[in-house]
Amino acid sequence: MSEVKDMIKKFADAANQLDDATKASFKGWAGKSIGFEIDGEQFSVAFDSAGTKAEFVDGKIENPIFTVIADGSYWIKVMKGEEDPMKGFMQKKYSIKGNVMQSTKLVPLLKKIKL
Repeated sequence: MSEVKDMIKKFADAANQLDDATKASFKGWAGKSIGFEIDGEQFSVAFDSAGTKAEFVDGKIENPIFTVIADGSYWIKVMKGEEDPMKGFMQKKYSIKGNVMQSTKLVPLLKKIKL
């Protein structure tokens, strides 16, 4: 498994360990998924119907809320907290396909989950 894919898997696992108040921030993603296209690989984090449990899914997923499209070396820095995802988006270091407004909910989770 690539390093970035492994980090996304760890991110999904860590999201399941968050307190209920933090989990409430991704309840809007209930029954949906966040797609990732990193260095041409596709995978996602899918949320259960209650929006309280996240699961890593390898391969392309149909109809994600949004898809993060990024270079692996850059996205690893985001996952480690070395790059600010909002600043990076504005500087076009990565792109979002789909609902950009929903993607902003990912930023606080990335900051809360330390990998």
